[in-house]
Parts: sequence; structure tokens; C-alpha cells
Amino acid sequence: MRPARIAALLACLSAPAAFAQDADFVACDGPLSDDDFYRLVACRAPPGKPCREDFVRWAPEAAQALRIGFAPVSSGYPAVLRDQLYYGLGLAIGSINRIGADLHLIAEDDPERQDITIHLISSREGEPISGTGNYEMDGFVIGAALVHISWDASKHITDATIAMAADIPLSNAYPVLLEEVTQSLGLMTDIRNPYYETTSVFSEDSNLVRKHGPQDRMAILRHYPHS
Repeated sequence: MRPARIAALLACLSAPAAFAQDADFVACDGPLSDDDFYRLVACRAPPGKPCREDFVRWAPEAAQALRIGFAPVSSGYPAVLRDQLYYGLGLAIGSINRIGADLHLIAEDDPERQDITIHLISSREGEPISGTGNYEMDGFVIGAALVHISWDASKHITDATIAMAADIPLSNAYPVLLEEVTQSLGLMTDIRNPYYETTSVFSEDSNLVRKHGPQDRMAILRHYPHS
């Protein structure tokens, strides 16, 4: 079995497919140093403590043209929410590409060619996911959204699946999508810390951040540095 991990955004379950963990966030207080922030989101390390997960990332050759797009939309998914997310994906791609890290996201309509596939599912918050075709994700209870990544023995991500619930408030749609796309890069841990509720897409308790904060950008640059 390939190692895999699921991160839940405001979900009722947060157990990964391959590695047990007690939560998908780390709680702390106040501003963190860049080192502590990066290690928290990248390897689930509490400030000043060892990593609890492996560092995983897309391989350099894949990261140069990382293809992302939507699967066919589940019947009954709200059209206005679907349209918000379609538009939001372009914004999220642009936001990440402008950071200047050694990766480049490309919109891809063909699910067979996608590295990161986004499923707009009929499930609502508190209901199990179905229909993604990812047996390690289907059956998990969803909150607002869920992201699943798998990686190989070299700690290189091989694929990512994002599920978006059908009852995400429109005002939260883009912030939720931005966080999930960012986490699909291998930065899978949220921060429970009031300081970051208005400054980081990784905030566990806020779905209001509409752009990457300074330390969000730093973490992506560290995870995908130019050689």
C-alpha cells in the first residue's frame, strides 16, 4: 500500500488512511518563527518539537507542470457554488504560481491527465464521502472539504484528491478551496492559533483568509525551493 494521508477541514473525522494521528492541526499561541511555522504545516511538528509526519512533496519534474482540475460534477451540486469554485480555482492557481516557488500549477480539464483532482460531491457536512473513486477517501465523513495525498518510497507525492462539500457557504468557498489546493502540495497540517485566523490559509478555525499570508508564502517557497 502506498503511504497516504487525509487532512480534514472542519471535518468530523480526521483519521488518515495509513498513519494514525489524533488531529489534523497543531494548537499553539502567538506568532511563530518561520522555522516553527514551516515545520508545523510541513511535518506536523509542534513548536520546538520533533516532526510527527514525513516531509512529502511533488517530485521536481512533476512540480514543474502540476495539473489540477475538476472531476465531472455530482448531480445536484449547487450551480452557484460550482461556478464560484470554478472561478476560484483560477485565482488559486495564480496565487500559488506568483509566489515564485519551484513549481507551477496548470489547469487541466481532462480528469485522466490531472495530478490533483477536485470532486464537487453531493455529500453535505457530517455525511460520508462517496463517488470519488478513491477507496481511501470514500466513506470518510466530510466537513467543509477533505484532501487526500499519496506518496512513494522517495516521499514524492504521486496523486492528490480533494473533495468539496455541497453546503459550503458561498462566502467561504474560495478560502476553503485555496487551503485545500495549498495542502495538496504536501503542507497538510492546520494551525489552531488565534494569531493566524486572519493571516494564514492554514488556520484551523477560520475560513475567511482569501490570500496567502507572508508565512504561507514562505512555507511554499521552503517546500519547493529553487536549486
